[in-house]
Amino acid sequence: MNGVEKTCPICGGSGWVLNREKDRETALPCQCRRNDIQTLKVVGANIPLRFAGVELKSYFPDKNCPSQKRAKEMTEKFIRDYPAVGDKGLFFQGGTGLGKTRMLCSIGNQLIQEKNIDVFYIDWNDLVREMKSGEDHSSRDFSNIDQLIGKLIAVDLLLFDEIGASRPSPWVEDNIYYVINKRYNENRITVFASNFYDEKEQIDGETLDERLNARIRSRLFEMAVSVEIRGVDYRKRHG
Repeated sequence: MNGVEKTCPICGGSGWVLNREKDRETALPCQCRRNDIQTLKVVGANIPLRFAGVELKSYFPDKNCPSQKRAKEMTEKFIRDYPAVGDKGLFFQGGTGLGKTRMLCSIGNQLIQEKNIDVFYIDWNDLVREMKSGEDHSSRDFSNIDQLIGKLIAVDLLLFDEIGASRPSPWVEDNIYYVINKRYNENRITVFASNFYDEKEQIDGETLDERLNARIRSRLFEMAVSVEIRGVDYRKRHG
């Protein structure tokens, strides 16, 4: 029977089931149809392959670092309460190897699975590279950039990783601010992550304020609750 497509035993392949309440009968999407929709949302979420399907239960806080336990608890609450989280997302701030991207992607994976939310993941460097393709006035093709910007603005939940990882040109920076500001004005929830803290960690270190345009930094304060994560790089601890 290899190669034979199986028909859903519930709906017979129609994708719909009838629901009767008193004298009224309505058609509801079958579970198989909902699964197909979720699959499409997972594929379209742009979550990195390494973190595809990852859930928060796979994040194990260092028992010597209370901030990691608190970060996990805040993430659990965010997932549990969404979309009733007010008008603020989360902003994970911490050094490399502390699980920020894992928590970011866990939020996306679980909200797609548990609440059927539209999610999109973007990395700051990837976005900067894409935007830079439009900087040359002589060869600008805005179609792809406009499509991406539209997606970043409209998606229910945006996962914005590696904030401030590189220094973009003023033109690119203006476009990034445009995306963030539009989401702010439309009360769309965004979850951010950055390797930079608000205060210096070492003599030659930089703060988030030093990495970002003041307008962008101001919006981040207004759009998300800061979640500082401290500790030692997981890869170094388990090297």
